[in-house]
Formats: sequence, structure tokens, C-alpha cells
Amino acid sequence: MNNLIQTLIVKYGNVTKTAKAFNVSHTAVVKWKKNGPPLHIALLCHLSDDIPYIFNPSDYGIDDKGLKLNLETTKKVTTNDSTKRVRNTDANHDSCTS
Repeated sequence: MNNLIQTLIVKYGNVTKTAKAFNVSHTAVVKWKKNGPPLHIALLCHLSDDIPYIFNPSDYGIDDKGLKLNLETTKKVTTNDSTKRVRNTDANHDSCTS
């Protein structure tokens, strides 16, 4: 976890600029150096294309077998687009994979 803090300080230039990038106090970043970054900061870094960091659930005492992404929503999504029937073969193309 301290590698993440060092990576952030190098990326942003110093502790003060790192704190500003995450909208926290200078003191918070100094505490991260001692205690490690909070979970939400680690997840933000993991999701960022600009920060070379891979989240390790065990660093936070999390069993990675329980992690899952819930994409279900109770909100109805609407658009102004016209409704057009799409064949399954057209909808399941490979352009979304990387």
C-alpha cells in the first residue's frame, strides 16, 4: 500500500498536490504514508488509467471471492432515440471487447 502513496506523490509532485488531487488535507496524505490509503482512494486509483495500481483486496482484509459487480438497477432507463428492433447477432458483436 505504501507503494501506492509513493506512486501518487511521484505522479502529482508532492504531498500537497496529491492531497489537492483527491480533495483531502495535507495531513490526510501524510497519514496515508503511515497507515495506507483508505479503501475508496485505492479503488479510485485502480480505476484510473493514469495511475499504475492494481487493487489487492487482501490489503484491506477483504476476501476477493465475495467481490462482485452488481449491474442491476431499479431505475427505468429511457432515451429520446427511436425504438428499433435489433437482431441478437447484431447486438452481440465483438466491438465491446478489449
